[in-house]
Amino acid sequence: MIVIQFELHYNALKKANELAAPGKKIEIGFKARRLRRDGKIENLPHEYGFILKACEEFIDNPKRFPSLYAWGGEAIRNILCRTLIAKVLATLLPNCDLFGGRIGEPTEAGIKTISYDQLQEDYALRFGEYISPKSFAKAIRYLKRAGFLSSERINVNVDLVEGQIRSAPAYKMLTERFFNELKVVRYPKIVDLIMATRKRQQAKGLNFSWLSFREIASRVQQIYNATSLNTISDHMATLFTAHQSKPNLSPH
Repeated sequence: MIVIQFELHYNALKKANELAAPGKKIEIGFKARRLRRDGKIENLPHEYGFILKACEEFIDNPKRFPSLYAWGGEAIRNILCRTLIAKVLATLLPNCDLFGGRIGEPTEAGIKTISYDQLQEDYALRFGEYISPKSFAKAIRYLKRAGFLSSERINVNVDLVEGQIRSAPAYKMLTERFFNELKVVRYPKIVDLIMATRKRQQAKGLNFSWLSFREIASRVQQIYNATSLNTISDHMATLFTAHQSKPNLSPH
């Protein structure tokens, strides 16, 4: 995982620097931009400049988010812990529907859930550093304890006979409590910016409702079926190669 995250950031940043103006240093961090996997820099809507700045403020001000301060215990008094949480929030928010709090990827069919693995990759691209699953999960626990984040698992029974269960990335949402304490998204000018962004996205045909469980389950089932068939085919291939005639070895 360390190698994957490092290579992902290194390769993307290398491409970004090749595309950038000479002498210009590429920085992401808490800025309203995103480093994509193909190395292109994507400028986020203007409102994210204020939103991500509010997250960064938590690093130096433990009372910036009262619920985290109240429920985080002694750890929240540690600047390293606050830095971790602030960075994870800055990773979640660019993947978040600011109207409903849904964390995922909007498509014409609806919002697709995304995995914590993908979010950890986004963290590496944004901050240029490795984050372990344990550290990421720690930050998520603090957010849940403060009432800032909720999630619902998605489990699919893909084989009724054998009882095989497969999972999809969970539904994840930032809560009303979080947005109330973030504050900036309640300012009239910021609200206007958010609404303008939503209208532009809807004009492109994007749907901001969750993909239904049935649609997600269908995709999980298709992946399971394809994997099962590939396993059968691979087994058939080994049987075929096992019965190949062996060449006669001649000493001359």
